[in-house]
Amino acid sequence: MKKRSVAILSSAVLVMALMAGCGKADNNAQPQTPTNQTEGSGQGNQAADANDPLVKFPKLTLPFTVEPNAALVEYQGGTMNGKEFEEFLRVINFMNPQQGGMIEAADENALKAFAREYTATKILAARADETMKKDSKELAEKTFEKIKTQYMGLLDKDEAKFTKLMEGQSVSKELVVNQMALINDSINVLKKGISDDELKKEYDTMDKASRTTASVRHILISTEKRKPEEALKLANDLEARLKKGEDFAKLAKEFTDDPGSKENGGLYADADVTQWVPEFKDAALKQEVGVVGPPVKTDYGYHIIKVENRKEKTFDEMKESLRANALEKAYDAFGKNELDKLITKYNLPKVNTPAAK
Repeated sequence: MKKRSVAILSSAVLVMALMAGCGKADNNAQPQTPTNQTEGSGQGNQAADANDPLVKFPKLTLPFTVEPNAALVEYQGGTMNGKEFEEFLRVINFMNPQQGGMIEAADENALKAFAREYTATKILAARADETMKKDSKELAEKTFEKIKTQYMGLLDKDEAKFTKLMEGQSVSKELVVNQMALINDSINVLKKGISDDELKKEYDTMDKASRTTASVRHILISTEKRKPEEALKLANDLEARLKKGEDFAKLAKEFTDDPGSKENGGLYADADVTQWVPEFKDAALKQEVGVVGPPVKTDYGYHIIKVENRKEKTFDEMKESLRANALEKAYDAFGKNELDKLITKYNLPKVNTPAAK
């Protein structure tokens, strides 16, 4: 997925797409606490309330003020008003408080990006047929229940606290479900143009590496604080010890300079090989499974590698991740080829200065 510099609506669209089965999502993930959202009370009150989980999820402080009926964006066939925009931003904060922190910090460019993306969703959603709308609403209801379950886990499973949290954030179940259904409508419109045949063609043109996952144990001997010849000697010594039967995980915990795998005994399990640097990727693709290979040099140092298993994913296994990528491309194409021609005017409020907050 492409990374964006601000948490604009496309991010929310992708979140919903993942929940809709267009890619992998961790249904057990919990809402993240924003680092820059604070109550207006003093430090003493914050300390006193430290044990109250509701303090972690304060009401979103919008960086602007606007009249509810003000037309913030005018486009062919409609407008996006202040009330809609505020409700959308509050729902995004409810769905992912980390994005709420980004909303609070938005400058004028970021605010325009939020407004542009929400307008895109409105325009796309208006093209949904009745079947799409029915599916979108049903999915939104289910998604709300998932989000509620995640919050309840942080609120001692107290229904009253969850109700209080929603009231404090100025959202309701109806509002959240309706906003999510709108997003789902926009996704369903884009999905309609993406066939399995197109995805299969995409799969068939991918190189083998792009379809391969591997579980790899490795020990990194860094050259950052050692001379290359010293690192190579240690790597050769460790290779010899491993080939004599010493435990790979134990040696990795003792010697590796890779903090990302140290506590896991040097293991990266079922990983896409394309994420690794070329030399490491090449070893993961070609080295004999179950055999400790000779040291592999990369910019990080020398790696002793053992490929524990390797698998080329089938089309069925990759289909939904391919669909997620195709959705992102379709969304970007809509933005580039249609959206800016359809929007006729922006009337956005000015962002509050820090002194005015």
